[in-house]
Amino acid sequence: MQALRTFASDMGRSYDIIEVSHRLGERVTEALGVAGAGVSVGDASGELKFVTATSEKVVLMEQVQERYQEGPCVSAFRTQQPVVINEIDEVSDWDEYSEVARQLQLTAVVGYPLSHQELRLGALNVYAESRQWSKDDLDALGVFADMATAYLVRTAQLTETRELAKQLQGALDSRVLIEQAKGVLANEYGIGVDDAFRRIRRHSQHHNMKLLEVCRQVVNHGLKLPDPD
Repeated sequence: MQALRTFASDMGRSYDIIEVSHRLGERVTEALGVAGAGVSVGDASGELKFVTATSEKVVLMEQVQERYQEGPCVSAFRTQQPVVINEIDEVSDWDEYSEVARQLQLTAVVGYPLSHQELRLGALNVYAESRQWSKDDLDALGVFADMATAYLVRTAQLTETRELAKQLQGALDSRVLIEQAKGVLANEYGIGVDDAFRRIRRHSQHHNMKLLEVCRQVVNHGLKLPDPD
């Protein structure tokens, strides 16, 4: 409930799609106590492309799903229905996706669509090492997904649909910059990419800077982000 209240407060502010996606993944992970979450959006050709992931393991899962256009998130996006997997070994499709899931021990996953009426925006993926997804889990995911979708639809209404399409493409492009910034910090401080991203998020929140601006400062201007702890 606290994570839901925090996300509701987040949505009361003005954020672009990449910020909304990151906050959605973080709050869902916190609320359900899962291993992580990823958010993907549909591109102009109708394929699903991931824009954010809460950990490097989830990045790997989202990458293989994007590469082969198969997996629960893709299915949820296409069918506009939640896809619930309690054990990946029970799935006969998605050979490459399932193999990576087993290797990373992320064998329980839910793909949840982000959509409003005829407008299909993308999908949310939630991962656990072991989980029997409950009705409460799915209800909570539905609330988070509906809130994020309503925010994005409202943005479209205020800025016209073509602006939303531009933001969706911008979110895909921004992923490259985020990965570059994570790599720069990981190399400079000898840390993992997950720790590097936590430093980026922390600096963004503490200095009221957009996530992408922090990444630009790291990549283009050598912004230092030592661990304050």
